[in-house]
Amino acid sequence: MKLFQRVFFTFCTVIICTVFFVSFGLWAVQTRMSETHSRQMRNMESTLLLNTLITLQAQGEDGVRRLFQRWEDLPASKNIIVISGRGKHNILNRKISEEEINQAYNYSLQNRNSTLAFVYYDPFGEEYLLFVRHFDQPKVERMPTLMIPGLPVAPIWHEFIVVGVIFVIGLTLAYLIANNVAKPISILENGMNRLASGELTTRVSHQLDDRKDELASLGIQFDRMAAQLQQLVEKERHLLHHVSHEMRSPLARLQALLGLMQARPEKQNEYIAKLESELTRMDNLVGELLTLSRLETANMAMEKEPLPIVPFMEQLVEDSQAVAEQRGHHITLDTGSLKEEARLQANESYLYRAFDNVIRNAMNYSPEGSTIKIQMHEDRKNLHVEITDNGPGVKPDQLPHIFTAFYRADSSANKPGTGLGLAITKHIAEQHCGKLFAENVQPNGLKMHFVFPKTTVPKHSKKNEEPTEEYQPDHSGSLKE
Repeated sequence: MKLFQRVFFTFCTVIICTVFFVSFGLWAVQTRMSETHSRQMRNMESTLLLNTLITLQAQGEDGVRRLFQRWEDLPASKNIIVISGRGKHNILNRKISEEEINQAYNYSLQNRNSTLAFVYYDPFGEEYLLFVRHFDQPKVERMPTLMIPGLPVAPIWHEFIVVGVIFVIGLTLAYLIANNVAKPISILENGMNRLASGELTTRVSHQLDDRKDELASLGIQFDRMAAQLQQLVEKERHLLHHVSHEMRSPLARLQALLGLMQARPEKQNEYIAKLESELTRMDNLVGELLTLSRLETANMAMEKEPLPIVPFMEQLVEDSQAVAEQRGHHITLDTGSLKEEARLQANESYLYRAFDNVIRNAMNYSPEGSTIKIQMHEDRKNLHVEITDNGPGVKPDQLPHIFTAFYRADSSANKPGTGLGLAITKHIAEQHCGKLFAENVQPNGLKMHFVFPKTTVPKHSKKNEEPTEEYQPDHSGSLKE
């Protein structure tokens, strides 16, 4: 059974049961109230009948008539009958049959102690019969119930109509509620089926714009999931395309070198050196692809520990300075007011690789004789590292894409590299809960801006901290999968 049917029939069952129990409860309450009302009416009629007898004894028939004029607004007085003499004269002029009079007379003779019918003789021997209508029928009349003004049918039909209207309204509400729940779920189901069939552009939240509940939020979450899935699939296709393209060129060169080795054995050593170069290039490419794949894994966790960032950066600059001098560059480090004990919760090996990638890029794109500046500073929550080169920079419309794997800006078209360095660097920054931004500087150059959350070192740890030797970097950090 579908959800709509289950919800609809559940509400119908609840409504039917509710109507039944409410009707039964009303009937039971009305019956009890009717019985109580009838007993009260009988007691009232009996009391009025006794007062009528007392008035008749004291004031005669005229006194009885005056008494009933005062009782004109009492419903119970309408059922009291007073008959005078054998001539059966109705002194209150109320319509009653002779058969009822005879029944009341016989009943009074048979039930001398009855308070609803009895015979009285005045001092002159005149006989009076006093009784209450329907004295021998303890009839329980129902209290007035649900009535529709102006509808000329029996009272019970009024109740049926009211209950029927309630039932129809209940069924309508059940349908609306069931449809209100089932329709968005059906939309989500169709969206999931389309997404599963490969339509990655499927979105459903626009079909739920009129809702402001959890199902609308579920539609928004579905769209986010679909967008992320589409992005991942497109990224995978993009990566596969570029990997095949990057691998095709060295494979073609390897094939050509093998052919040359066969054709010209005397240059075998030269060709073997070129083969080793191409194999090294392929090995580097595969290694960076594996690194990028691990960094993109959502459940990957890096082993991190508090890292003294100032000595770390000083050692990094010292390691890079030799390569920079070979290319005619110079690297400067400005730690500003950053304290020596400033620490960063980090994986040393991967953080070293991230900064090293950016520094090597800066050396590749900066003209000879350039200065590569590394500036460090902190604010209340974050630690900032800025690496600025003197290269040509990147076109503004290309800046958002330089962290995409295999993307090459116009300024890097003829530069060596796999096109994965900045993508790996950005993922490393994100694995450290940080961010990486790129911006052009004037008159020329590119600035890479790292932002990392600071690590607070407990004060008590400084007291127990023993003096250490000069900082030595560890580049053998590991990853947990």
